[in-house]
Amino acid sequence: MYQLFFDFSFDPNFQRLLPIPYIAQQKNNHWYFLRKATDEVLKSTPIPLNPYKEEALLIANSLQLPSLLEKFTKREISIQKLYNDNDKKKYIQQQIEEKISKLLEIIATNQLLLTVSLNKEQPLENQYIENTTKVLIPSLEFEKVPDGIIYRLSLYDNQDKLSPSEHKITLLSYEKSWIVIDKKLVSIKDIKALNLKPFLEKTTVTIPEKIIPEYFNKFLKEIIKKVEINTIGFDIIQKNSIKSVTIKFVHDFLTQHYKFFLSFDYDGYIFGSNQNKGYHSNLNIASNGTITIDNYKRNLSEEAQKHHILEAIGFINEGGIFFVDDNDPFASYFHLLKHKEELIAADFFIEPIEIHGRRVSLQLPKIHSKEATNKKDWFDIELWIEQGNEIFSFANLIQNIQENNPIYTLANGTLFIIPKEWFAKYEKLAKFGKVNNGKIQLPKNNYALLKNLPEIKPKYISPDITYSPSSNLKATLRPYQKDGVKWLLEHYYSGMGACLADDMGLGKTLQILALLVAIHDTFSEKEIEQPSNLFELGQKQKEPLRALIILPSTLLFNWYEEVKRFTPQFKCTQYVGEERKTKIRRLINYDIIFTTYPIITRDAKLLEGCLFRIIILDESQRIKNKNSQIFKSINLLKADHRFSLSGTPIENTLTDLWSQMQFINPNILGSFTKFNNYFRIGIEKKHDPIIMEELKTIISPFLLRRTKAQVLQDLPDMEEQIVYCPMSEEQKKWYEREKSKVRNKLLHIDNHSQTLNILNMLTLLRQISNHPKLLDKQSSIPSGKYEEVINLLEQLLLSQHKALIFSSFISHLEIYEDWCKTNNIKFTTLTGDTPIPERKIQVESFQKDKDIMFFFISLKAGEVGLNLTTASYVLLLDPWWNPFAERQAIARAHRLGQQHKVTVIRFVTQDTLEEKIIHLQQNKKELSENIIEENVLVKEVLENVTTLLK
Repeated sequence: MYQLFFDFSFDPNFQRLLPIPYIAQQKNNHWYFLRKATDEVLKSTPIPLNPYKEEALLIANSLQLPSLLEKFTKREISIQKLYNDNDKKKYIQQQIEEKISKLLEIIATNQLLLTVSLNKEQPLENQYIENTTKVLIPSLEFEKVPDGIIYRLSLYDNQDKLSPSEHKITLLSYEKSWIVIDKKLVSIKDIKALNLKPFLEKTTVTIPEKIIPEYFNKFLKEIIKKVEINTIGFDIIQKNSIKSVTIKFVHDFLTQHYKFFLSFDYDGYIFGSNQNKGYHSNLNIASNGTITIDNYKRNLSEEAQKHHILEAIGFINEGGIFFVDDNDPFASYFHLLKHKEELIAADFFIEPIEIHGRRVSLQLPKIHSKEATNKKDWFDIELWIEQGNEIFSFANLIQNIQENNPIYTLANGTLFIIPKEWFAKYEKLAKFGKVNNGKIQLPKNNYALLKNLPEIKPKYISPDITYSPSSNLKATLRPYQKDGVKWLLEHYYSGMGACLADDMGLGKTLQILALLVAIHDTFSEKEIEQPSNLFELGQKQKEPLRALIILPSTLLFNWYEEVKRFTPQFKCTQYVGEERKTKIRRLINYDIIFTTYPIITRDAKLLEGCLFRIIILDESQRIKNKNSQIFKSINLLKADHRFSLSGTPIENTLTDLWSQMQFINPNILGSFTKFNNYFRIGIEKKHDPIIMEELKTIISPFLLRRTKAQVLQDLPDMEEQIVYCPMSEEQKKWYEREKSKVRNKLLHIDNHSQTLNILNMLTLLRQISNHPKLLDKQSSIPSGKYEEVINLLEQLLLSQHKALIFSSFISHLEIYEDWCKTNNIKFTTLTGDTPIPERKIQVESFQKDKDIMFFFISLKAGEVGLNLTTASYVLLLDPWWNPFAERQAIARAHRLGQQHKVTVIRFVTQDTLEEKIIHLQQNKKELSENIIEENVLVKEVLENVTTLLK
């Protein structure tokens, strides 16, 4: 039979008792020491080990000399030499003490066998120490005597009082107070076992008067915090009541936030809420020798009440440090100010706060404002701030808000902290306004930025317009068109430009004409100053409207027809043709002057001297390039009011939008550099939703867009479908050969600097996928797409459905025109080469002649201004880079006046980049849809060119 036991014996190296695990063996009904319980011995000795014994063994073995030497020093250095370093000695002793205390706790709790100073020759049962869970309570008695202080220490075992000197006591641990008293293992509460040492041989200890202060600080000061004390001849004054509570701010360098803790004053000593210290004592010796001890003990329940008050108003308590969970470094400061009066009423005192070494106010800032004043081109905005006795202009903070710097130094040297919410609230004001003489000037065309600032928003921005169509307008307006005219009139009378961006086919032309009629109706009649003939003598007439409408050449006939039809009273002229310059001086005598973008590019300097009342751009995306001559030329023209029309204000990137907004409301989006660096990069590159929303806020008052789905419930349905066309075998082989060549060429192109070259190479592949004849007119290679298209055209002929047939290649259209000629099928054609007078004839022929079934149109020539509502089918022979050019083409048939369901069919050649283009079209619309629902694909094609060729 074998047993495991632990013996505490004196170790001369460490000058203390250390444990050693042993194995005992039973002989003749007695237990004797056998050998040390090493790992090797335990493997060969059948002793069952439970988890507690295994843990005790592990601790005891770690306290053996080899283990301690290995942990704390090299083997060739002795413990004595190591102990010459007091810091190392203290650390080693602390490590040993913690392990011994843990071991003794396991032994006592689990009743493991224990001996002290083992006699290996004697039976062990006579040496075993009795394990108990007793905790002896110490008590101290101090008595003042003439030459000092006498004190006594007693131990209580329940009601039994024990004097240490009267019992055999062995100290096993020094810090955690494990002792053996009368062969029983016990612990002592609250004091170190070393405190018993003076009383092991005597009952009292005398402290000479001259060393009382030193002895107090080294020994008594700690003991009297924890142990029951009786005094004779002097007093210990207990102080455990809070006299005041102070809030003190601190800077947390790890989180870079300002937080605070509570300072509790216990009538002479301060405990911080961020401290764990629970007691403090002061020894006071009067000149006459009288001694008093102030013993401070924290009242944790009373402190907790103060904690609860702070927690109830939203402060988080983390280890006695209080703060608000917010990413604003000054959130706790502002939250404190918000509840300051409430805290003062609850007897909190707020210590003056310093940030960066400078005082900040303990008053919440207040912001005052006046209603913004209307000036010619801007609003004067006056805001001022009051904080305590300080009053200063809000304009002083504009630079800080621009730089996102919340700290502003006041004239008196104190700091003003800008509340976090002010940055969001006034960010746009700081970004687009400028400071002048203590006021903030905001351009009128940025008035939408004031929508969340009702306290400074001017009451008058645009007049309260009520609109009813004039009898001088020979047309019936739909409800949404009336709303559009009203919206345009509001901008006219407020002196600000606007862009009518309605979907194609919703009648933008008619809405503009209705606007012009409404404006002209307000003009009073005056006697003709310079009559041109006798019949005009004494006659009255209205002042000319002087509206210059600039449009694509292809739309001249369409606009002229609309004016004659809906506003025949207007005196119109066209500023086109070789003789146009002879009209320049007379242009101001007309109500409406039509001209084209190419003419403006050539004649801008001549027209610069004409003062037009209104300039209107149709298809204003034509000025999208800010570096183009047309953009520069149009911005030379002078007018009181500017409007634009466009179904696709964004064709390439957001820079298109800047150019057009710059025309209608100069500088509404700032300089182009500022716009590019902030808006374009922020939205297109960083996809920042906040910047996106900011741009929408600025432009939305000046851009009106309605889609067909929103306003035309009576518009016939439109069905879209894709017909995937397989290539013929020879066609496919040719396509793959050319695709390999294109891939190889792309390897030698530096980045995408040769954009045109890349697009030309891709165009070659598109042409092969459509029909080999597009590259070689003599080719006999069949086209899979051609067969599919012809099959559908034959079905449309049989069912008598008219169709618009679009392609981006004129030569592609010619292939099907040749088929029509061969089969005696009547058709019409419109391309960029069609003369302007001929275009009108082609359109009217298709609309009126029932025998003409097909209208072949090049995509760019037919994307705007045509009303072809007799067609019920739209065929797109090849997908274009820009899906919105296709949408404009579709809108030639799916628009006001259409009586039939419109079917749109896209022909896409399988296994070619046409399929990739369709995929990109479907996945690259987010930008435009979020801004004004338009976009283009060329940029994405270039960025994904390698993917297209996989």
